Amino acid sequence: MPGCRLAWRVRSTTPGMPISTACRNPPRLDWRPPMPGSERRIRCVAAVLGLLLAMPPAWAALPPALQTAGLPAAEREQLEARAARLARMTPDERARLSARVAAWQALPAAERQRRRIAHEAAATLPHAERVRLQQAATHFAALPEAEQRTLRLEFEQLDQGLRRGWLLGPVLGLDWPGLHPLFSAIPEAERMPALLALRATSPQARADLAALAQRTPPHERAALRSAWLAVPVESRDAWLRARVAGTP
Repeated sequence: MPGCRLAWRVRSTTPGMPISTACRNPPRLDWRPPMPGSERRIRCVAAVLGLLLAMPPAWAALPPALQTAGLPAAEREQLEARAARLARMTPDERARLSARVAAWQALPAAERQRRRIAHEAAATLPHAERVRLQQAATHFAALPEAEQRTLRLEFEQLDQGLRRGWLLGPVLGLDWPGLHPLFSAIPEAERMPALLALRATSPQARADLAALAQRTPPHERAALRSAWLAVPVESRDAWLRARVAGTP
C-alpha cells in the first residue's frame, strides 16, 4: 500500500501575521491525509505547519497564544509534536518535504482521494495485517512490470464495492464478496462498531454471516445486521450458528 504523508499548500498568507491569527483565519488548504476533528481544527493545524515550514528554526516554537486558542489538549499536543519535528528539520529535509508536497499536488484529484481513503483504512488495521500488507507490497514491487500491470488491471476490473472491501485488509478483504451485501450500505453510526465486530469474528462466523446475507431479502438485511450487533460479543458466533441452522 502506498505510504502516505501529510501534504498541504498555503495559497496566500499575510507577511508578519501571528500564527494564532493564521489559525483563526486559515488560508485555503489542500490536506492529506484528513485528521480526526472538525474542519476548522484541521485547517488550523495545516496552516500552522505550513507557516512553520517556511520559517527559520528560531521561529518554530509555538507561541503561548496558540496554546490557549481553545484546541482540546490532545489536538494541541499533536500540533506541538508536529511543530517540534518541523523545527528539527534541516534545510535539506525541508526541501525534500516540499518536493513531496509538490508531487502530491500534481496528482489528479481522484488519485489523491483514492490514497486518502487507503491511508485512512490502513490506519485502522490490526498490526499483524499491516505487516502482511507491507510484505505483499514488497513482493509486488519485485515483480516484473508486465506482471504488475496485469495484476493492477485485474484489480481495477473488480466491482468498486469489492475493491473497497480489500481496503479492510487481507482477512476481511478475502471474505468481502460474501459480506458485501450485508455491509455495503451501512449508516455511518454503525460503520465502526460493525468493523470492530467483524474483526473479532471467527472465519466460521464470517461464513455464517455471508450465508445469512444471501438468504435475507435486501430490505431485511439492515435489521439482520442490527440484530447481530445487538447480541453480546461472547454469544455472537453461537447466535449466527443457530440462525444458519434455522433455530429461532
